[in-house]
Amino acid sequence: MSLPKDLARRLRSILALPTAPFHEGRVHAAILEAVAGSWRLRAEADAFGNLLVTLGRGRPPLLFACHTDHPALRATGPGTAEIVGGLRAATLRGARLESLDPGGARGTVLGATRAGEVRIATRPPARRGEPLVLALPGPRLSGARVSARAVDDLCAVAACLTLFDRLQARRFPGCVGALFTRAEEVGFAGALGWVRTTALPKETTVVNLEMSSARPHAPPGRGPVLRVGDRLSTFDPAVAAELEEAARALARRDASFRWQRALMDGGACEATVYAHAGFRTGALCLPLLGYHNRAPGGGVGLESVRRDDAAGLVRWMEAYARGFPRYRRSRARARRLEALWRRNRARLLASAPEGRGGP
Repeated sequence: MSLPKDLARRLRSILALPTAPFHEGRVHAAILEAVAGSWRLRAEADAFGNLLVTLGRGRPPLLFACHTDHPALRATGPGTAEIVGGLRAATLRGARLESLDPGGARGTVLGATRAGEVRIATRPPARRGEPLVLALPGPRLSGARVSARAVDDLCAVAACLTLFDRLQARRFPGCVGALFTRAEEVGFAGALGWVRTTALPKETTVVNLEMSSARPHAPPGRGPVLRVGDRLSTFDPAVAAELEEAARALARRDASFRWQRALMDGGACEATVYAHAGFRTGALCLPLLGYHNRAPGGGVGLESVRRDDAAGLVRWMEAYARGFPRYRRSRARARRLEALWRRNRARLLASAPEGRGGP
């Protein structure tokens, strides 16, 4: 499957943006630019800077949620920086750094000093508190992969913007939203703030989107993943059933659509926050290679997902959004269980003595 032009356009623009926990302004500016270009989209920021973008009127019954930061470093003093997020000090030695700000510090990681902190050499000297990101090549969309410094979770941001593009082009009559949270990499900070202050009812369905570290049972190239849980929790089985029904319907219409279902327990995600807060919660993810910029042979490198998986994710999101009222009311699982009961009830009764140890 070739990368659709609309998704490729969004990926090129979003994946090129530098971002770090608490310093997501460039990504949010790009989201707001997309909102400003459409009279049907509206955006509102909460007290913590999380952005809720809504297509259509009223309160969205369905949200796709993703985060806008990526692990980085923060200068702490002359020649030192702390790790902010899930980078590993042991793999950073020799890594090139650059400031988020044009004309800011550029330099190299010299080595680890103690847990969570590294020695750095930069010119000009990094200011205390200055965010520093890995100096890696820009996005690469050629070949079978989508690669960039921060595929996690900026690929999901691009997917949400592409979803809005497609729904508007098809004159989508309903209402759907996308929640863009901040500072996920330090422990779900933005999502934890959002669930404490949002006015949306707990009946709202929240589908978390993530780039999850590839697992042997859910490898790249076999399609986007219906994530039934993470390292901390499992999610709403009713929402999982709805997402599965949408995927099966897509696959019936187009045999090229591939999808997976798995417990992705290589890490935790914001779906745990939404589920714990009482929202109807589901999750979709892409198997990620180079998780948090860990290169296969050591050191740092680009993250990547399979191009076909990324394209399939947007198709799945669109199918679920367009059919959401129907899937929400669906009794497909109940009908299936009832059919199984009718098939086996008589034989189960007739053989009940077996359960009491009889012949």
